[in-house]
Amino acid sequence: MLRIALAEDHPDLRSGLVEKLSFFPNVEVVVAAENGAELVAALGLLREPPDVVLMDLEMPEMDGVRATAELARRWPEVAVVMLTVFDDDARVLDALDAGATGYLVKETPIEAIVGAVHDAARGRTPLASEVAGAVVRHLRDARAQTRQREADAHALGLTTREREVLVLLARGYTDDGTAHELGISVHTVRSYTKTLFRKLDVHSRAEAARRAAEVGLV
Repeated sequence: MLRIALAEDHPDLRSGLVEKLSFFPNVEVVVAAENGAELVAALGLLREPPDVVLMDLEMPEMDGVRATAELARRWPEVAVVMLTVFDDDARVLDALDAGATGYLVKETPIEAIVGAVHDAARGRTPLASEVAGAVVRHLRDARAQTRQREADAHALGLTTREREVLVLLARGYTDDGTAHELGISVHTVRSYTKTLFRKLDVHSRAEAARRAAEVGLV
């Protein structure tokens, strides 16, 4: 038996979803909350958390993204599938970044919702076709940014080790800390730092850190 909790602020939609799910003998709705805060509170009273949560996005008190992040913190084993009318890239990525396992739109047939719930419980990532493009675009953009950072670093003539030293410098590491992190001597770190200052045409660690940010290394 797959145990499901759901959060939906519209009473008719909430009761309708519960009723539709009741027709599936292998599914049990253990919580039907009207917002994220109520959902989190209800889950805290259960002896065992549900297998999957169906989560609306826009809700009062605590929206779906905040509730998903809270569930990921307190019950990381629970899969969260967003079920919402919103399919724009920003909302999709915010939900997935918060810890959502899947993302469906409310027009999805109940049979497909149940199938997605089972997929999520098995560790899969059910995505509606309407939102899959957002994920693809995000991955494509991230890859392009990585390539651009590598190209920028290459254009500066930085070696792999110099980039590593620059990243740690920009993150506020001391020479001792950088040496320990990279397994090299403090003298070697200082030598790399001097080389970095020359290649970056800077005169201080703060300037080097700003330059690292400009080329996307941090």
